[in-house]
Amino acid sequence: MMNLSNLQLSAEESAMVQNSHWLLTKNIIMQKAYLLFGEAAASLQEMLAEADNHLQSLSVPSPKIARGENHKGLPYVMLDYPRLFSKQDIFAFRSMFWWGNFLSFTWHLKGSYAVEYRQAITLHHKILAEAGFHICVSEDEWQHDFDAANYFPVSQLSTAALSLLLESKAFTKLAVKIPLDHWNNAIDELMKYYVQILQLV
Repeated sequence: MMNLSNLQLSAEESAMVQNSHWLLTKNIIMQKAYLLFGEAAASLQEMLAEADNHLQSLSVPSPKIARGENHKGLPYVMLDYPRLFSKQDIFAFRSMFWWGNFLSFTWHLKGSYAVEYRQAITLHHKILAEAGFHICVSEDEWQHDFDAANYFPVSQLSTAALSLLLESKAFTKLAVKIPLDHWNNAIDELMKYYVQILQLV
């Protein structure tokens, strides 16, 4: 039989379960994150519509915004756009809000796209470094947190080391973190990163 003491609430838990305000506020924030990514997607769609033909091809399929409650125990909202996913190849921009952690933007490449853009990434090493991008060093391409096991600052790699890393992996992820206290400027920051990457494509 379960120890019933494990079901008792701590003083902090008891105070929270009696207070609906924090949960209602959390729901408002999640909705604002969803709407924020909707605005970012609309701006990116407009940008791609006005771009060269090879960039316009990235605009299909349409943006996808997903939300959940349990990425490592915490709520999140994600925007994928462009989002070209197949078993072998990926070209995707993923923007993410992860509760209590950060907003982020990730350029995810795999297969033929990873090979296609290796040279452009290497040539733009300095720009990516100055913008604060990190490169994924994990073997798991679906990790999002920026700890040392997953990401390494591009600024701390030589161009030669960056090139070797790109050639050694079947996928490439370049990601940048936006602190949550930058929320009110998040769309501007996301658009800045979108433009920087689209200039490489």
